[in-house]
Amino acid sequence: MKLIIFIKKYAMAIVACMVILCFSVLKVNGGAKQKRMTVAVYFHGNPNDPAQIANHTLWNTNPNGQTCSGINHRACMLLVDHTDLTPTGTLNPVKIKLGSVFTGVGYVPTQIGGSTSTIFTPINRN
Repeated sequence: MKLIIFIKKYAMAIVACMVILCFSVLKVNGGAKQKRMTVAVYFHGNPNDPAQIANHTLWNTNPNGQTCSGINHRACMLLVDHTDLTPTGTLNPVKIKLGSVFTGVGYVPTQIGGSTSTIFTPINRN
């Protein structure tokens, strides 16, 4: 009986404390996450030239007209985080430093350095 009287007497205070606690938890969790966006950057160069594959200025967000099929023969496209780009939309060499590997047909990109936490995701072509 005393419990019911206590709850009736302090119901508004209990509800107010619960609301404050819930909003505090949401604020702490919501502020810690940064929104991430995956962007495709396309290769605009000669896939038979390893120096061009490694040249970050030849990778940008403009489509290259190629079918990036995932067959690992020639460079075509990379999936990166939007923070891995320069303001002009090219690959930031501080974030992702590229190298190249010969496939027997052409060259594909490899990541040889950089400060990004993004998983290196090339999508190459035939």
